[in-house]
Amino acid sequence: MPSERSIVSTALSAALGQVWECIEFWTPLTSVIIILWLLYRPDHFYPTVDSAVLATLNLTTDEPPNLQYDLAVNVSFRNSHSRLSIRYLDISATAFCGSGTKLGPADDALPTPFRQGPKNTTVLHPAFRGMVAVDSMVTAWLKKELEAGMVHVNLRLSLTIKYRVMWPFIEIFFYKYDCWLRFPPPGLAAPAIFDAGTRCWVVS
Repeated sequence: MPSERSIVSTALSAALGQVWECIEFWTPLTSVIIILWLLYRPDHFYPTVDSAVLATLNLTTDEPPNLQYDLAVNVSFRNSHSRLSIRYLDISATAFCGSGTKLGPADDALPTPFRQGPKNTTVLHPAFRGMVAVDSMVTAWLKKELEAGMVHVNLRLSLTIKYRVMWPFIEIFFYKYDCWLRFPPPGLAAPAIFDAGTRCWVVS
């Protein structure tokens, strides 16, 4: 009849064998998942502003003054992966000028959710029109920019995107990007055009 020590030793050996089998099974799979994530992680995903039109950016004669704005932007979202699709769960766009004066979210909600296939580009067209109350600091900033002959506007994009690296592993990411635009001062009859194209960068 086997001793108690022998029974414990046998059980321990069996348990260690099962652990080793699990390690042998999961290690290659985990390595594949890590490699795929490194290859397809969204750190390589950057929207691009192809062009923009600043039709209006001026101060009213009210006291205190209001800032009138009319901005239209063309933004490209490129999925450069050769195999993976991207699922856009939510996209929002907001424009800022000066030291953070919000020109408002886009007039119309951007179309989400939608799926973007591999090696595909989607172009969205956020537009901003309206009027916002500003203080003396923003007034001084705008006058300085107009005198210098260059107006700077920041377009901020907020994205929620989903990747399916391999079944059943799904990754959801939340990212914000800043897209810096430069315009000559818009005229009464001639809107300012930005057509140089610029890459948007992740906000840390």
